[in-house]
Amino acid sequence: MDVKRMGLSRRDVLVAAGAGVVALGVMSKTIAAHAEGNPASDLERSVEALRRALVDGDGDALTKLVHDQMTYSHSDGRVWTKHDLLQNIAGKKRYLSIAVSNQTVEIVKPTGIVRHTYDVVNNLGDGKTGSSHIAVLMCWVRSDNGWQLLARSGTTLPA
Repeated sequence: MDVKRMGLSRRDVLVAAGAGVVALGVMSKTIAAHAEGNPASDLERSVEALRRALVDGDGDALTKLVHDQMTYSHSDGRVWTKHDLLQNIAGKKRYLSIAVSNQTVEIVKPTGIVRHTYDVVNNLGDGKTGSSHIAVLMCWVRSDNGWQLLARSGTTLPA
């Protein structure tokens, strides 16, 4: 290729080549990000799956979503392990509904930090219900099994 006949200087050719290299680098990062999936979206799906499992009392889903070393701190100070959570939730209708709002998600390497507000209708038994308005902080870890809840803490909010 005769760059002089095309009216291009060596500088023009080098600038164009450099721009091409940068574009390839950006494209490869974009392709890699899509291949790995979007960690924040994946975590949001896991948070929603946990919410549904809590409402449905779905022990199988809870077993997969909850890390073996999980600690689950209630707004009244009770702390549950994974075993406690499964005993108290699986196969039961403890929560009639859980509505999530004001959710934020941050990813820090294999860790996800989720904050949101829970508006909960609790099944108190004998046809009675109670409600809770709480701020929730969750710590999730990404493993070969996907995102798993490692820690959860709830704090009562004013109504």
